[in-house]
Amino acid sequence: MKKKNVDKPYIESRIDDWLKRIDSLYREVERSLSDSNNVTCDTSRKTTMNEEQMQKFNVSSVDVPILDLRRDNELLATFKPVGLWVLGANGRVDILSEKGAYILVDGSDFGDKADWKIYTPNNRKTAEKLSRSFIEQLVK
Repeated sequence: MKKKNVDKPYIESRIDDWLKRIDSLYREVERSLSDSNNVTCDTSRKTTMNEEQMQKFNVSSVDVPILDLRRDNELLATFKPVGLWVLGANGRVDILSEKGAYILVDGSDFGDKADWKIYTPNNRKTAEKLSRSFIEQLVK
């Protein structure tokens, strides 16, 4: 396998891919909750992405949307992107809820379709595939 030349355009392409995967994830969550009573999906809040790789190649920081799930104005869960460059994954999103803090990682390689896996608060060693049923349970 040929090693990829890491430069500013490569870092920018990784960031673009990350933003697309996050958008796709949020759309999947929204579709999964389309039948749930009064659950709204709000991406108006942002977090700033300014990771070490970006700084190293002088890539400007990027605002990344946070997904808040609400029912009747009550916050049920938050999907907060933590980082793209994480050990053993192609990005990490934390899910915070009253049921606990979940770790969502993309197990895919760069350029492949996202493969979201979730680590629950009670099991940080074995991941399960992100599913519609998990998303539905998150807001019950």
